[in-house]
Amino acid sequence: MNNIRQFSSKEDIQEQACLWISRLDRGLKSDEKIALDAWLSESNAHRLALLDAASLWDDMSVLNELSGLFPQPTGRHFSKKRALPKNVIWGIAASFLVIAIAVGVVVQRTWLNSTPEFAAVSQKVQTGVGEQKNVTLEDGSLLHLNTNSIVTVDFSSSARNIVLLKGEAHFEVAHDKTRPFSVTAGNNTVTAVGTAFNMQYVDDNAFELVVTDGKVLVKDRFKASSSNESLFGKRPVAEEGLLMFAGEKATVQGKVEARESMSQTDIDDDLAWQQGMIVFKGEPLDAVLAEIGRYTPVRFHISDDSLNKRRVAGYFKVGDIDGLLSALKSSFNINAEKVTETTIELSVAKS
Repeated sequence: MNNIRQFSSKEDIQEQACLWISRLDRGLKSDEKIALDAWLSESNAHRLALLDAASLWDDMSVLNELSGLFPQPTGRHFSKKRALPKNVIWGIAASFLVIAIAVGVVVQRTWLNSTPEFAAVSQKVQTGVGEQKNVTLEDGSLLHLNTNSIVTVDFSSSARNIVLLKGEAHFEVAHDKTRPFSVTAGNNTVTAVGTAFNMQYVDDNAFELVVTDGKVLVKDRFKASSSNESLFGKRPVAEEGLLMFAGEKATVQGKVEARESMSQTDIDDDLAWQQGMIVFKGEPLDAVLAEIGRYTPVRFHISDDSLNKRRVAGYFKVGDIDGLLSALKSSFNINAEKVTETTIELSVAKS
């Protein structure tokens, strides 16, 4: 199935803008500058989305660098300092951006040579509630996308960049020292060369990271990296981030927290969703229902607060609500009543 499609809706334009910001951050190739110039020329909405994306990424250095190519005139109209409306400032910034890119294209055309390059590839891959998808990427890496998730993929001749916008994904990375594989989520990036790891959002900015093979470098995405020495050298570069190794799990939210070692059984249980299963090991019922809710539009209401902390353990098939309710009844003495097509009320079973 071809997962490449044109970005046209408001949501897609915003996501495409995020891709362009990531490309600007690592430096545009000549063909990318031409493509960005064309994209910006198509619609004012594209220009505004790019500026919004830069603001959201807190990466105004990109705009400052471009606008710096065109210093403000020093004539009499600019001799008096006065505050400009915010929308005017953004308009000027947008103009600088378009002009700078156009000039950059002209200058860098003379630098083109016959060195072979990978064709730039941009994809958006997503799944609906209860859907899972396996995708082989352009470099041979495997992407396993869990329920209700979205990633954008941006591959070039020098980098493999992915943004996890929502949900959970597992990556089996094809080895390529010349093109580090980086996944951005929240305030951090996870970079690998040939390895495997799982990332799941646990709130808007934090994600859970499980390294299943090799090693990865966890960095603050707002801090520029000068080299790949951390991944390829014998010693990590402390300023660039923190190395995590196979069998380790942590919560990442700016910094790495709750870092722990996992057994292979624990890893297999965490990744059981790839086989269509969910494993619980004594989690509270409210946490269990929240996890089940990721895979179905059905919502659960607990009528008795004492049930919230009732511990649940077992293997459950993804999306098998009837099986779950049967297990709650037989093993945990919990009754279920269907209130609407998408609402189920749980209560303590009467003796």
